[in-house]
Amino acid sequence: MAARPDSVSPTWTVVDADGARTLLDSAELWRHRDLLLFLAWRDIRVRYRQTLLGAAWAIIEPAIGVLIFTLLFNRLAGIQSGTIPYPLSCGAAMLLWTFFARALRATTLSLVANASLVAKAYFPRLILPLSTLLATLLDLVCALAVFFALLLYYGVPVGWPLLTLPIWALLAALHALGIGLALAAINVRYRDISQAVPFLVQVWMFATPVAYPLSAIPARWLTLYSLNPLVGPVEGMRWALLPGYHFDPLLLLPSLAIGALFLFVGLICFRRTERCFADIV
Repeated sequence: MAARPDSVSPTWTVVDADGARTLLDSAELWRHRDLLLFLAWRDIRVRYRQTLLGAAWAIIEPAIGVLIFTLLFNRLAGIQSGTIPYPLSCGAAMLLWTFFARALRATTLSLVANASLVAKAYFPRLILPLSTLLATLLDLVCALAVFFALLLYYGVPVGWPLLTLPIWALLAALHALGIGLALAAINVRYRDISQAVPFLVQVWMFATPVAYPLSAIPARWLTLYSLNPLVGPVEGMRWALLPGYHFDPLLLLPSLAIGALFLFVGLICFRRTERCFADIV
């Protein structure tokens, strides 16, 4: 009788949530980069699948905003933007603000929208808000293409500051990610957070120089107003797209400092509640 082969011990993979963890495990995120790209591409396909206008929705929202602000603030209220046509000044700011607003909304909803995936499989949960943020970049690219066509219509050339465009997009993404991580973690338990985000974004927009130029702010309030971390990226976006636009580099200081603080606090909130996502969501 042939000898019975030795039994093979099964191999177990243990996922341990205890112990110290870094706020941002870049090595683990890199190992799951294929999942990050797959989820980003999935979000893009789901967003524009079975739609009448497809990717044109990425252009319609900022375009309608510029049209309304031009009628209300420029035509009726008489707000001017110097030698730069008002639609261009407002449009450049609206591009960045729309990207920030969409990224913040998508990041806040990222965990709840992927509840089934969170409950069934292990992967770095940070992949979900990062993938939604990456997918939102496509909307910014589409809107930029239309804005460049608008520059041609007005006969406005672009200069070397255009090379700084990724910096302003990155700063806006930094703020959206930092705030969105904290809100996403809270939204898992309290779902009405997602209902408050559009209101927050709407109020914040009017506290940012989107519909009006920074020069409209009285000098005595300018220092306090500049603490708004989106002032720097919005003004930088105008400087990158509009020739001859004056940009104060000091506006970057509060944006970088508060943006780093937002990201730090957001990662802490996200990490502290990450282990119970699957039980709550």
